[in-house]
Amino acid sequence: MTDSAVKESNVHKDDHVDDEIAECLSLQEPRSFFLFAGAGSGKTRSLVNALGFIRDAHGTRLRLGGQKVGVITYTNAACDEITSRIDFDPLFHVSTIHSFAWSLIEGFTTDIREFLRGSLAEEIVVLEADEAKGRSGTKASDVRVAKIESKTRRLSSLDEIKKFTYNPNGDNKERSSLNHSEVISICAGLLSKPLMQRILVSQYPCLLIDESQDTNRHLIDALLQVQAAHRARFSLGLLGDTMQRIYADGKERIEEALPDDWARPEKVLNHRCPVRIVELINRIRLDVDGHVQEPRYDGVDGCVRLFVLPSESIADKAGVEEAVRCRMAQVSGDPEWGGRDNCKILTLEHHMAAKRMGFQHVFEPLYGFEDFRQGLLDGTLPALRFFTNDVLPVVTAQEAGDEFATAKIVRERSPLLSRSVLSTAAEPRQQLQLARDAVAGLMSLWSGGEPRLGAILENIAESGLFSLPDSLRPSVTLRVAVSEGSTSETDESNPLPADAAAISAFLEAPFSELLAFETYVSGAAPFDTHQGVKGLEFARVMVVMDDSEARGFMFNYEKLFGAKALSSADLKNVDEGRETTLDRTRRLLYVTCSRAEGSLALVAYSSDPQAVVAHVIDNGWFRPEEIIVEI
Repeated sequence: MTDSAVKESNVHKDDHVDDEIAECLSLQEPRSFFLFAGAGSGKTRSLVNALGFIRDAHGTRLRLGGQKVGVITYTNAACDEITSRIDFDPLFHVSTIHSFAWSLIEGFTTDIREFLRGSLAEEIVVLEADEAKGRSGTKASDVRVAKIESKTRRLSSLDEIKKFTYNPNGDNKERSSLNHSEVISICAGLLSKPLMQRILVSQYPCLLIDESQDTNRHLIDALLQVQAAHRARFSLGLLGDTMQRIYADGKERIEEALPDDWARPEKVLNHRCPVRIVELINRIRLDVDGHVQEPRYDGVDGCVRLFVLPSESIADKAGVEEAVRCRMAQVSGDPEWGGRDNCKILTLEHHMAAKRMGFQHVFEPLYGFEDFRQGLLDGTLPALRFFTNDVLPVVTAQEAGDEFATAKIVRERSPLLSRSVLSTAAEPRQQLQLARDAVAGLMSLWSGGEPRLGAILENIAESGLFSLPDSLRPSVTLRVAVSEGSTSETDESNPLPADAAAISAFLEAPFSELLAFETYVSGAAPFDTHQGVKGLEFARVMVVMDDSEARGFMFNYEKLFGAKALSSADLKNVDEGRETTLDRTRRLLYVTCSRAEGSLALVAYSSDPQAVVAHVIDNGWFRPEEIIVEI
C-alpha cells in the first residue's frame, strides 16, 4: 500500500459509520442504535449528516404526514449549532431535554395536576412529621413552617390552575409554573402510559439524543421502554461516549442496558488531539473498555508534561502554576503559554476555581447541598437565578449610569410594571414611581459599603421590585424573625434543614462575588472544569489536580495515581459492580486531557510524589522524560 493510500485510508476510516447510521433510519424498517463517538471524533458531524440523510430520503413523506425528527442536545449552544448546520429546517425539532420533555407533556393538564397533588402531599407529610418531632421557635422550625405553608398554598390552588406553564430558560416563579425537575419526572412517568408512547412515536418516528450518557437516566429508561414497545415504527438513536459521562443523574453503563438487536457503530479517528495525547487518553481508558482511538495521519506530535509537586510544602500554588506555564512555553516551543489568558486551566473541582477567582462564599454553600449542584452549574437554580438574572443586571446598569437599560430590565421583569398590574392600576404613573423608588432603595444599600445577598433579598421582598422564587421565601421569613428577635439566630440542638442551611449561608456572601461567579460559569474566565468544557477544545490546556484543595469526595487523583490506597467503601463498590471514586476520576481525567489540540500540562499536587511518578510510569501513562518534579 502506497504512502498516499495509507493517508487516504486514515482520513476516511470512519466514513462507513455514517452509512451504518443511515441504514438504521429507514421509516419502513427502523433500527435503533448507539453511536460510540469518543473525544474529537466528529460526533456532531455524524449527527448533522444523519439529519441530512433523513431530509433527502424521507423528508417529503415526513412533511406530508405532519411528522418531525426529534433531536435532543445537552445545551442551548449545541442546539443553536445543530440548527444552523441544518439550515433551520423545521423538519427537525432540535431542543434540550427539558424543552423536549415539556413539549410532550404541555397539554396534559390533568395528569400534571395529579402528579403535583401527589408529590406535594407527600412532601407536606414529611415536613409535618419533622415539625412534630422538632421544637418551635427555632430557625429550623421557621423554615419548616414556611415550606409547609408554601406547599399547602400551592396544593390548594392546583384546581384553580387552568394551564400549567414552564420556561426551560426562565425562573418559573408563577403559581402555575413547573420547575425543571418536575418536568423531567412528569414526562418520564407519562411515557410509561400507552397513550403518551403513541403520541411520541406518531409525532417523532425518529428521535436522536446527543450526549446520551449524560441525559437524565429516568427519561432514558422511559424512552427505552417506548422503543421496546414500538420497535417496528420507532428508531431511537443514542450518541455519546460513556467515558465522558460527567453528571450524576446520567445513566451508568448505558451501553450494557441496550438490547442485542441495536446497531452499535463506532468512530475511532480522533480529529482533535495530537498523536501523543491520543496515546495518553487511550492508556487512561485502557482498563475501562475496549475502545481505542487513532490519531489523524497529519496530526502533530504534541507535547505532554506531568508536574508532580508536594502538596504540603507549597504555599503559593498560584505562583507555582505560573511557573508551570513558563516551563511549558520552553518545552513546547509555544510562547503563548506564558500568558494565563492564552490557555485553559481546568480544575478538579469548582472549589479550586472559586478560591482562585474569589467567589467561594457564593459557590460553596450551594454546592455543598447535593440537590442544588446541577442547578448551580447549569444556571437553573432559582435561588441563584434571582440574583444573577434580576438583581445583577439592574445593579450593573445603575453603576454604569445607564437609566435606559435599567428601565428596560425593570419593565420586562418587575411585577410592579407587569401588564396586568398596569392595566388595572388607577394611576399607572404611580406604579412607575414605585418601581423607581424600589430601584433607588436597592441601590441605597451600597451607601454603607458592599451589601450581602441577604440584605438585598430583604430589600426586594419589601419593595416588590422582583418576584421571589419559592426557595427564597422561607429565608425572608427567617431573617425577619431573627431581626425582630422572635427566633434565636443560633440553635445547635435544632439546626436548619440542609437545603435551608445552604441558602442561609449563601445569603451571607458579598454581592461582588456574583459577578466573579458569572464570569466563571459563562466560560469567559481562564479557569473551568470538565463539566464546562466538554465538547470544546483549546490549543493549550493545563489540568490542576489537588485533592486537598478540592475538598470533594466524588473524585480523588491521589488514589488514581497510586499515592493513596482505596478505601473500604471503594473496595465494596468494586465487589458489587458499582461506580467508584476511581471510575469518576478516570473519566474526569479523560475529558480534561482530550480537550487539548496542541499541548497539555498536568499539575498533580501529592502527599507522595514519588509514588505518583512510579505509578504513572508503571502503567505506561507517561515516559520518565515527560515527568517534572521540581519547578
